Amino acid sequence: MSSNHNYLIFVPARGGSKGIPGKNLHPLCGKPLISHTLEVIAELGLINQSFISTDDEKICDHCIGFGFEMSYRRPAALATDESPVMDSIFDLLNWLTKKNKNPDTVMMLQPTSPLRTAAQVRDALTIFEQTHMRALASVCPVLQHPYECVEANTAGGWEYLREPGQKLTRRQDYEDSFYFIDGSIYIATVDFLREYETFTVPGRTELYITSQRNMPDIDEPEDLVIAEALLKENLVSER
Repeated sequence: MSSNHNYLIFVPARGGSKGIPGKNLHPLCGKPLISHTLEVIAELGLINQSFISTDDEKICDHCIGFGFEMSYRRPAALATDESPVMDSIFDLLNWLTKKNKNPDTVMMLQPTSPLRTAAQVRDALTIFEQTHMRALASVCPVLQHPYECVEANTAGGWEYLREPGQKLTRRQDYEDSFYFIDGSIYIATVDFLREYETFTVPGRTELYITSQRNMPDIDEPEDLVIAEALLKENLVSER
C-alpha cells in the first residue's frame, strides 16, 4: 500500500509465557496463534516492512517459512515477563539505525489479537494518514458498562465506578460511551514514542473504534476457547 510514512511493522513474539506455555505457537483453529497476525501482514503486503521481535528459534523458523526476514533477535534481557514492550521497540529501532534504516512510524500488531482483520488494519492506517495523527489505538465497546461495575474499599463498603447524571433503567439509555483498549492495533510516529514512551496518551492518542465487543487478548487458556469459538462461527467484525 502506498504511504507518506516509512513504517516499521512491529510484532512482539517472545518465546516465554506464564499463562499459556509456548503461546505464540499454540494452535488456534488449526494453525499457530502467531500465524493469524502473519497472514494479516501478508494480505496487506507489509512483509518487507515487518520485524518479528522474538528470542525463540522455533518462532523464528516459523516466521521464515512465511517469508519474513529474521536477522534481528530480541535480547534475552528484553524477553522476560517483566520486560516493557517499549524497550523492545527502541532496541529494534536502534538496531535498524545502525543499518541506515530509519522508519518514522511504528505499527504494533500483537499476535495475542488473532481476531484482528486486514480490513481493520487497512482502515486504521488510512484514517491515521488522512487525518495526520501522531498516535492511534484500537478500542472496542466494553462488555461490562461502568454504570454496572462497583469498586469495593478496605472498609467493607463499595461504590459504582461511574454513576449517570439521572436514574436510568435501560442500558440503551446510558448517556456515556466507554471503550476498552483491545490491544489489536497501535500506530504512532517514532517522535511520539520517544517523547511519551507509550502509544496511549489521554488526549493525544486518537481512538480507532471497532464494533467487535468481544476482542479477546490471548493471555489465559480460556481466551483461546473464546477466540476459537468466535472464529469458527465467523463472528469477527470487519470494523
